[in-house]
Amino acid sequence: MSPAKVERRVLTAGLLLIVAVLVVGLSTVVAGAEETSVAISSVVSTSTAAVTTVTPSVTTTPAASGTGAFALDFTLPTFGKSGCMVCHGDPNLVVAQGDATHSFWVDEAKYAKSAHGTTVCTGCHIDYGFKAPHGQAGLDWRSVAKQSCKNCHPNQYRDWSLGGHAPAPTAGTPDPKAASKPLCGDCHGGHDMAILKNNPAGQALVRSQAQQMCGREGCHADYWANYNDYYHGAAYKTGADDAPTCWTCHGTHTVLKSTDRLAPTNSANFGAANSCGTPGCHSDANSAYTAYAPMIHGRAKITQQNPLVRFLDTVFGRK
Repeated sequence: MSPAKVERRVLTAGLLLIVAVLVVGLSTVVAGAEETSVAISSVVSTSTAAVTTVTPSVTTTPAASGTGAFALDFTLPTFGKSGCMVCHGDPNLVVAQGDATHSFWVDEAKYAKSAHGTTVCTGCHIDYGFKAPHGQAGLDWRSVAKQSCKNCHPNQYRDWSLGGHAPAPTAGTPDPKAASKPLCGDCHGGHDMAILKNNPAGQALVRSQAQQMCGREGCHADYWANYNDYYHGAAYKTGADDAPTCWTCHGTHTVLKSTDRLAPTNSANFGAANSCGTPGCHSDANSAYTAYAPMIHGRAKITQQNPLVRFLDTVFGRK
C-alpha cells in the first residue's frame, strides 16, 4: 500500500474517533442538564410546599346573605371591648329607625370609669351574634341586656322579682303590663353606671337622680310632680341632704303598693326601720304618722280643700 493511502486511512480513523468522542460528551451534558432540571423542580416544589405550610390561613368574610336589616356578617378583630369599640367607639355611629336616628356610640372614657369598666361587652350583651343587627332572632337585645344583671346580682334580681316592678303572670297568663314595667337597666342605666362602693361622689350622684329613675315620663311623673310637701319632696328638690329620695320610703328592689301589708309605705309599718323609722329619719315613728302621710304626695290637693285657702283664692282671683 502506498504511503499516501496509509496517511488517508489514518486521518479518516482519527476523524471518526473525534466525532465519537463529541457525540458521547454531548449526550452526557444533555443528561446532566435534565437531572439538574429535575433537581431544581424538586427544590422549587419543596420550597413551595414549605411556604404553603407556614402561610397563616386566612378566614374569608362571608358574602352578604341578604338576611337581616343590614345584610351583613362579619368577625371581630379581637374579643371583648376592643373589638366592639372598633365600631361603637365612633361618635358618628347612628342608625335610622323610622323617622328618627339613634346613636349607638359608647363613650369609652365614661365606660372605663363606670361600675362595669372591667366587664367585657358580652358580659351584659349575652345574646350577641357576629352579625348585624347583633341580637338573636326573636329576642329584644335591649331587654336581654337590661336583665343580664341577674347573672352577677342574683339577690337583687330575686328581690326585684318579688316586687311590683316585675311582671306578674297569673294562672299561666302573661302580665298584660309586662312591656311597660322597668327592668334593671331602665333604673340603673347602662355604660356609665356610677360606682357606689366606698365612693361618696357616686352615691351622691345616684341620690340626685330620683326624677330620672322614678319620676320620668312613662313611669311615675305624676307622683314626682306632687311630691311637694315641705319636709320631704320640696326639701329633696331643693337639695337638702337629709331629705328622702323615692327609694328611701318605697324601698329599692322589692317595691310594693302601699296597700300591700308588707310594703314599707303601708301605715301599719311606719314605725319600721325600713319606713319612717329609717336611721337618720324619725326614730320615734309610729302609726300616728298616718295623719301626716297623705300630705307627702297630696299637699296641693289637701291645701285646695281648706276652706280658708279657697276663700282667699276667691278673693284674690287665684286658681
